[in-house]
Amino acid sequence: MLILTYHRVLAQPDPLLPDEPDAETFAVQMDVLRTYCNVLPLPEAVARLKSGSLPSRAACITFDDGYANNVEVAMPILEQRGMTATVFIAVEAIRCGIMWNDLVIEGVRGAHDTLRLSVVGAPDRELDDSVDRSACIGELLNQLKYLPLERRWELAMSFFGENARGEPPRLMLRDSQLAELASRGHDVGAHTIRHPILRELTPERARTEISESSLWLRSALGVPPKSFAYPNGRPGRDYDAAHVAMVREAGFELAVSIAWGCATRRSDVFQLPRCTPWELSTRSFPVRLARNYLAA
Repeated sequence: MLILTYHRVLAQPDPLLPDEPDAETFAVQMDVLRTYCNVLPLPEAVARLKSGSLPSRAACITFDDGYANNVEVAMPILEQRGMTATVFIAVEAIRCGIMWNDLVIEGVRGAHDTLRLSVVGAPDRELDDSVDRSACIGELLNQLKYLPLERRWELAMSFFGENARGEPPRLMLRDSQLAELASRGHDVGAHTIRHPILRELTPERARTEISESSLWLRSALGVPPKSFAYPNGRPGRDYDAAHVAMVREAGFELAVSIAWGCATRRSDVFQLPRCTPWELSTRSFPVRLARNYLAA
């Protein structure tokens, strides 16, 4: 079973988000999936994986974090093809309208002649045609990713304020869109409250992040979520066996990581592997799918 993971689908290509597909590319990828794979909702696919009734070349579609374009751009493409997806919600991002990493991205986007970096302890950088802004973003995200939650948000907000004008844009789903996703048959899963690196937290805080995200979604949608995604998602680096046990104890039925590969009957349903379609070439996408299935 191949589980594809996306974050957003862009209305138009964005040079600062080179790894995110635009609507045209995503539509071609979904056509390939529909042609060559049996696309199933993630909870159904996992249940059938456990029972031994999973069809060959099974595939599932997931989105992390809860971006508004999941509804505005991706959902129409999926529904035109009779597909559904799982959308994993980072609760605080929904409340704030933006994630910490997007504050960094939008700060870089808003900078003019100089990228002001003193707030993150680095020298300012002059911006000209030779400067790759997307590379700057990668460096900044790697620098901030493993900081304590409060410090990470504080620095990201300060960086945005130093480099961009106005208020941060709202990029995440609104409550009404979240309800729309569920009402139209898409699976809504949990992705913690504040998208922390779970191994960086005390056990008590990690358990709260996991259980409270389930309770919040149950309150918002009227039903408990079945699915969970570990933030960042690298086994042993970002979460460990203790967090797997917390997810199980919180009542989830399945959980996904970003360990690369296809799920088989030998897979732990609370640590399912996923594949990110980094290859945006429409010609290479079918080849990438075939390689992932063969590797399993």
